[in-house]
Amino acid sequence: MAAGAFARALGTVYRIIIVRMAGTEALGLFQMTVPVLRAASTMATLRLPTALTRLTADRLAQGDTRGVLQARTITAFCIVALTAATSAAMVALAPALARRLFTDPRILPLLYVLPLAVVPSALTGIFRGFAEGRQIMTGTAAGQVAEPVIRLAAAALLLRLWGPHGVVHAALALVVGYGIGELAGLLAAAAFSGWRSFPNPGAAGTAPSRCAPPGPGGPAAPGSLAAGRELFAVALPLWATTMVNTAAQMINVSLIPRRLMAAGFSVREATELYGQLTGMVIPLLYMPMVAVFPVSTILTPAIAAHVAGAGRGRARRQFLQATVGALGVGAAASAAFALFPEPLARILYGEPQIAPLIALAAAAPPLVYTSSIFASVLQALGKTDVLLGHFLAATALRLALIYYLTADPSLGIAGALWALNADYALTALLNGRAAWRLLGSRGRPA
Repeated sequence: MAAGAFARALGTVYRIIIVRMAGTEALGLFQMTVPVLRAASTMATLRLPTALTRLTADRLAQGDTRGVLQARTITAFCIVALTAATSAAMVALAPALARRLFTDPRILPLLYVLPLAVVPSALTGIFRGFAEGRQIMTGTAAGQVAEPVIRLAAAALLLRLWGPHGVVHAALALVVGYGIGELAGLLAAAAFSGWRSFPNPGAAGTAPSRCAPPGPGGPAAPGSLAAGRELFAVALPLWATTMVNTAAQMINVSLIPRRLMAAGFSVREATELYGQLTGMVIPLLYMPMVAVFPVSTILTPAIAAHVAGAGRGRARRQFLQATVGALGVGAAASAAFALFPEPLARILYGEPQIAPLIALAAAAPPLVYTSSIFASVLQALGKTDVLLGHFLAATALRLALIYYLTADPSLGIAGALWALNADYALTALLNGRAAWRLLGSRGRPA
C-alpha cells in the first residue's frame, strides 16, 4: 500500500507534466494506443499470471511445492513464446490498424513502437504472479516505485527533446517513456520475486509431492498436465474477459470520436475530447485506488488459501472487511469529485473545462472500487467464467449507450461518461452478488 500510494502520487505528477508538456491532442493520440497495448499484453500473457497466483497459493496450502514449480514453468514458457509472436504481429498489423480502426492517421508511428512497452509488461507478469501467490509483495511494491519514477523521468526528457517537433513526436515520447518504465518494473519484479530461492521439491523440510516427474524419455508427468489444465481453466475465461474489455476499448477508440463527429465536432476536437476523458478524468477516478488495489491484489491468494484449507468463515470476514474499506474510500472520492471538480481540474491539469466531467464521475468511485474486491474474490474461487458472463452484459450496455448518448450534441463526451457509469453500476451489482453467494455456499468451489 505504501508503494501504491507513492506510485499514485507520482502518477498524478506524471499526468500534470504530460498534459502541460505534451498537450491534450498528443495525450489523445497516446490514449488511443492504450487499448492496443492492453490487447497485445493480454494476448502475450493469456492472463496466466493471475492463474499462477491462485494455483501457487492453492498448492502451497496443500504442501505441494512440485506443483508450484510445474505451474511456474508452464507459465514462463507460454508467456515468453506468446510475447515474441504478439510483438511480431503488432508490427505487421500496424498499417491495417491505423487505416481501418482509428479516426486519426497520425497513430501509425505510435503503433510501430508499442512492442517496446508490451515485451517488458508481459514478462513482468511471470515474476509477479509467482511472488504474489506466495503473498510476497516486495517485487510488486518495488516495481510500483521504480516503474513510475523511470517513466516520469524518461517521458519528461523525451518530451523536452522531441516535443518541439510536433504532436506526433510528443505522443511518441509518451509511448517510449511508458516502455522504459515497464522495463524498470520488470527488473524490480525479477530481482525480488524469490525465483531462485524457492525450495526445491526434494529439499529437506518440503512436503512430499503427489506429482512425480517423468522418467528419462518417459511421458509427461500427470502432475504437469494437471497443473497446465488448472492454469488454463482459470486463465482462459479471464483472458476472454480481458479481450472483450480490450475489444470494447478499441471499439471506443473508433466509436467515441466518430459519434462525437456525428454530434458536430471536428476530428481534432474529437481527439482532444477523447484525451480529456481517457487521459484525465478516468485516471483521476482511479487515483484513490491506491488504498484499494493492494488489498484486492493480496485478497486473491488469501481467499484461495483459506478456501483450500477449509477456512471459509475467515474468507467471508476478509471479504466483508475489504468491501467496507473500498466503500469508505469510494465515498470519500465521490465527495471530493462532487464538491471540488473545478479546483481538481485546474490544479491537476490546468484544464478547468473538464470540471463538469469530474463532477459527473462522482457517481463511479464506490462502484469501481468495490468491483475490484468482488473480482479478486471470484478469481480466488476459480469463477472466472462468472466474471466473463457479467462483463459481457456490462460491455453490451456500455457500447449501446455510447452509441446513442455520445452523438447527442447536448451531451457529447459526457454521454460516453454516462455510459461508463452504467457499466460500473451493473458490473458491481452482478459481481458483488455472485461473490457473496459463492463464499456463503458450502463446499469448495470448482
